Amino acid sequence: MRKEVEAWFAGRDRNITVKHERSEQGRPGEVLLTYAGTSKDARFKFRVDAQFTLAGSAANAPAYVKAINVNVDKRDFEK
Repeated sequence: MRKEVEAWFAGRDRNITVKHERSEQGRPGEVLLTYAGTSKDARFKFRVDAQFTLAGSAANAPAYVKAINVNVDKRDFEK
């Protein structure tokens, strides 16, 4: 998930640099990621919340994306 978010930003705009800050475990099937980003004249933070459907209880069972939410708080944006 982390690599996919970083690759998406790199493919969309080369002027924006995104760096993973931390990850949190939510409930089973939930991932919470926090990123810091920079552009030529701004710094910002955003949060990605993803929910997955787990296909089984084994450690290597496949997981399928159910929902992805990207949240940006304007208080975390600096020019």
